[in-house]
Amino acid sequence: MSDTPDSMMEAFESRLTTVYIGLTMACEHLPVPITLPTGVVDSRSLVQTVRRVADIAEEQPMPEEQHAMLYTGAIMWLAAADLFGILKHTDYVEARAAGGLGILLIAGESIAELGAWLLDNES
Repeated sequence: MSDTPDSMMEAFESRLTTVYIGLTMACEHLPVPITLPTGVVDSRSLVQTVRRVADIAEEQPMPEEQHAMLYTGAIMWLAAADLFGILKHTDYVEARAAGGLGILLIAGESIAELGAWLLDNES
């Protein structure tokens, strides 16, 4: 890839935020809604919150496939957040940044599929 480290990190951070917002919106529409923090929140709190979503995903009263979508979205976001933290505190590695963006694609797709199912099944 020919992107500079700064532009890759900006894209990574932006995508991390976008996927988190999608997760927040999906969680608000779960059969048993979960409210995630928004606004200015420290990264440790975000990670703890998303880890909790992953831990309780299968407790939601919905089919197994939707549990998997919620769990996948949450754990892939967590994996990407870990990579982002590594990149922020160590030397930049382009493959690590590109991998994080790829992980976020998977997370975003899972969350979007869950969101579509939730909209189709609103009561």
